[in-house]
Amino acid sequence: MFIGTAGSGKSSLTYSFGSWLEKEIEASVGYVNLDPGCMHTPFKPDFDIRSLFTVDDLMRKERLGPNGAIIKAAELMKEYSGIIALEISKIKSEFTLIDTPGQMEIFVFRDTGPVIAETLRRIGRILAAYIFDPILAKTASDLSVALSLAVATQIRLGIPCVSILNKSDLPEAEAVLTLLNYPEKFIDRITKERLGVSTDIALALANLAQRYSKHIGNVIPVSAKTGIGLDRLYDICREVFCVCGEL
Repeated sequence: MFIGTAGSGKSSLTYSFGSWLEKEIEASVGYVNLDPGCMHTPFKPDFDIRSLFTVDDLMRKERLGPNGAIIKAAELMKEYSGIIALEISKIKSEFTLIDTPGQMEIFVFRDTGPVIAETLRRIGRILAAYIFDPILAKTASDLSVALSLAVATQIRLGIPCVSILNKSDLPEAEAVLTLLNYPEKFIDRITKERLGVSTDIALALANLAQRYSKHIGNVIPVSAKTGIGLDRLYDICREVFCVCGEL
């Protein structure tokens, strides 16, 4: 289940990873769209939440604005969680990739995401892939916030979570990867930003993310555009679910 902030590349990565699985390991892949507000998906969904309702329909029928309709859609998704799980269980594939709403906060920090995750956990093994964008982590303090959201996502959903740096082919990703690979530079860079009281908060978030990195997995640099890192993402998925110790 791909989760992330708006514009992080959830839909693109869902399609790219699915294509990689089909081509490289010849696996059967099912696709699910849980974003009722999207106009287009790069993949053909085997189940599409828009078959039940859309944000546009809710705006017209309920006379709501965009934000109100998105919140209403989240409430409906929770209400239809049983139907969603049933439809997903009908998908006969080795992997089922789920694209979630663009507004991460609506899905993760309301009841919708936890309810959906718990319902899906009853029908199979589920993993959350938290995606963040290097453009939104230009400073060390920004990166500490992005990483802490991965921890929050796992706490909220109650399922295994891996962290993914998408768009790793962009120039902005190089600085982010340097901070991720060298924790001492990460901490030093936050200190040098001199944010006042916010420095202590950023340092605490960075230490929190590093402390739990062994549980949520080290950040995996990938690119939905070029295919970089998709093999590593597959390996991490196997590691999360492996109970025999082979990895």
